[in-house]
Amino acid sequence: MYLRVAMNRLRFLFRQYVYDADRSLYARPTLILVVLAALAVALPFAEERVGMLRAVGRRLTWAVPDEPAAVQVVLGTIAGSVMTVVSIVYSVLVVALSLASTQFSPRILAGFMRDRTSQRILGLFIGTFTYCLLVLRSTHTVPEPVVPTTSVFGALLLALTCLGSLLFFVHHMANAIQANHIVDRIAAEAELVIDAALPLQTADASDVPPLPSAKEGNVVRSMQSGYVQLVAVEALANIACARGVTLHLVRTMGQFVPEGGQLVVADGPLDDESRAGCRDAFDLGPVRTMQDDFEFGMRQIVDIALKAISPAINDPSTAVTCIDHLSRLLGRVARRGDSESVRRDEAGKVLVVQPALGFSRALDLAMNQIRQYGKTDVAVLLRLTRALTDVADMTDKPPYRAAIARHATMIRTAATPLSTDDRQELDRRLGVLFARLGPTASDP
Repeated sequence: MYLRVAMNRLRFLFRQYVYDADRSLYARPTLILVVLAALAVALPFAEERVGMLRAVGRRLTWAVPDEPAAVQVVLGTIAGSVMTVVSIVYSVLVVALSLASTQFSPRILAGFMRDRTSQRILGLFIGTFTYCLLVLRSTHTVPEPVVPTTSVFGALLLALTCLGSLLFFVHHMANAIQANHIVDRIAAEAELVIDAALPLQTADASDVPPLPSAKEGNVVRSMQSGYVQLVAVEALANIACARGVTLHLVRTMGQFVPEGGQLVVADGPLDDESRAGCRDAFDLGPVRTMQDDFEFGMRQIVDIALKAISPAINDPSTAVTCIDHLSRLLGRVARRGDSESVRRDEAGKVLVVQPALGFSRALDLAMNQIRQYGKTDVAVLLRLTRALTDVADMTDKPPYRAAIARHATMIRTAATPLSTDDRQELDRRLGVLFARLGPTASDP
């Protein structure tokens, strides 16, 4: 039992580390640097001892100078030029991050930092610089002239690759800061999280034990403040099985927990070791992440839409684009259903109860603020109505359709101050929507 808990904890920590490394600007570039550095050390050594490589080097004399002094000049020039370009690449990246933060939302910066194209190009430049320095060390004139021809030819190839990568990087960043590309990238990432987070059926509400009253002996409180980035439900289930209790999660993915706030409430007493294990099952951080929190992806798209329809920006076309991609995500959630709210053992006993993520929460998140702040913009209200109509066509579940009807009614109410002419097309689309919803909603 303890071994299984320990293995689950290690898997949990490894997953945290991999995700944090993947969204950093140092992990992948460092890996590329290490690979190229190892190649720069191994290739001259192998060329000196392997006849086949020496033969290849003799055939490359047309591209590589024979004299060590000339080779040293070439390698030094490549290294200096690449390091200059590295500063340019980082400058372009910082400008893009600053522009995206002010123009769209600071919450989308993590996506730029996680951009693998940028990480690979940075790693290529830094790795090329290191490669040239190490090959330069293997080129000398005393006690006898030595030119690792194959290694120097590799430096030339890397230099040409860096040149092409610089052109591609500028093109890539020019596309990456466009609103359509940003929203599409966020939506695509959120879809992957939806597929992972909503694969199971929702438990019957009558089968879920009620939340017990909180007492000091059965409450697990947080020792730090932060947003819930990841929850090791399997580790919690193991603790519940070992203690013979049911654990109720008070906080769900993406919610903020203050220091001393409740994380878990059990229906029985917990010892200190169990409480420590429950705390270790929660990964808290200063920001929300898309690790298991697809609602954060929707939050980012909503933020971009709100910034676009603000008086300072006044860009309803971007808001309309955001609504289109929100309907894409809502349709996916509607087709998959709500997340599993209970975790059981083999005998069917409930071990862990967690707040279910699903359609109603996602619909409120996607619609409420955009409707409230865009109620004076007919284009925004029309696109919200069309989004609801598209989502209604993707589900036949009465609770979901009732939630759609509720939001359609709120759109109609929000549009009341508009003129009759402005409301004409909106009323027509709302009428079509209520007709499609059928008996689950009535057209007021």
